[in-house]
Amino acid sequence: MTTIELKFPSHRFHATPWGRHVNEGAVEWPPSPYRLVRALYDAWQRKFRDVPAAAMEDLLRALAAEPPAYRLPVATASHTRSYLNSNTFDPTEKSLIFDAFVAVAPEASLFVTWPQLLLGGEQRELLERLLGSLNYMGRSESWINASLYEGALEGGIRCEPMLDGAQAGDLLAVACPVPAGAYTEKLAWLEALAYSTAQLQKDRRSLPPAMRMVAYVRPANAVLTRVATLPRKHAGVQAVMLGLSAKVLPLVTATVEVAEQVRVRLMGIHKRLAGDAGKVSAKFSGKTPEGAPRKDHGHAFILPLGNSRGRIDRVLVFTRDPGGFGPDEVQALLRMTELYGRTTEDPIRVMATQRAETGVEIRAGARVVVSTTPFCSGRHWRKGRGDYAQFLAEEIRRECRNHKLREPRKIELLAGSTGLFEWVEFRRNRKDEAPRPGYGFRLEFEEPVPAPFSLGYGCHFGLGQFAGE
Repeated sequence: MTTIELKFPSHRFHATPWGRHVNEGAVEWPPSPYRLVRALYDAWQRKFRDVPAAAMEDLLRALAAEPPAYRLPVATASHTRSYLNSNTFDPTEKSLIFDAFVAVAPEASLFVTWPQLLLGGEQRELLERLLGSLNYMGRSESWINASLYEGALEGGIRCEPMLDGAQAGDLLAVACPVPAGAYTEKLAWLEALAYSTAQLQKDRRSLPPAMRMVAYVRPANAVLTRVATLPRKHAGVQAVMLGLSAKVLPLVTATVEVAEQVRVRLMGIHKRLAGDAGKVSAKFSGKTPEGAPRKDHGHAFILPLGNSRGRIDRVLVFTRDPGGFGPDEVQALLRMTELYGRTTEDPIRVMATQRAETGVEIRAGARVVVSTTPFCSGRHWRKGRGDYAQFLAEEIRRECRNHKLREPRKIELLAGSTGLFEWVEFRRNRKDEAPRPGYGFRLEFEEPVPAPFSLGYGCHFGLGQFAGE
């Protein structure tokens, strides 16, 4: 018995079966004996011209005498698509090209076996030299490591020529060299192995003279068409970061407007997922099943985040509910793809860029935080509540208690905004409500708190945001 082991350093094999077009997306699997014999012939011509032609022909005749059997690793069919230039004066004129391949595990080996073939010492040595010189087989990106294999064959997927009593599976035609004893063409058998495509077209042949198609049986599960994945557990996700992309991103002054639109879109997507308008997530709607506003701050906080140019390029959506977002709620977040912009007709594209089960991955701890959007008190100042600065400081402490945050040890009222826009330029109201005064603060805590966070009126829509200094 003679066995060749093939390994694939790039974990892929690229080759088109005989008679198929590359753009059909078909992959030759297993690698055909005809391809292997021609690769050995090529290695001889380019690297071992000192080997006599008679010795080379004896080796290849032995390999061509019978179709080999295979032990295949599990493979997955896939492809890439490339738009290649058509070499015309129009640079936009391009052709779509498919590059089909099978992918295998990094440690996978493929074995080609001739059960009745016993090579002599010199033939075996020559075959080993030729195999060691092979760098690829098929297309040039099909890197291989080839060697003779001495051990017993165990496991793998059997692929063998169709015989009486053969195993069940898919029938496929595999290109094999014509045995020298059965060859009847005028061209010498060894030369016929090097028969080129140009010669084939010139002679108007349908097959090369030294090639025949042999029926093989390959099990149906030998090539997977999709990768089986474990079910993804979305439950328990505490925070999701959405990235925004547009020609003109909204200004941070439109924080409330963007957050309200995100909420409406999430409610609509979740309603479609649930199939019932009455089952819209309370975390998105902010209302109890009876329609009353939630008071526990367990529903979603939607915090549009600005960049250094004063534009909103991210939206952080998180919940303080210990159970996090449910699977349908996470799916709604992942399926939101666009928002409507007011400064351009083009939509704002949305994509989830990060999610965290604990929230710490996105909301890192900070001991000192400053306002990034105006803080608006949910109550009005009245006599008996101290002066106005004391009233605002007490509102910060009260809001921290309501949100189950530690009370800050120091509260500093800022004279102006920390960003490009003053607080008065921000929208500070929802729907038909009157705008409220907005203020900025610098807060110091004894220990780090998750940031960013938001407090006060409109905190679930991005007002009252605080971020690490």
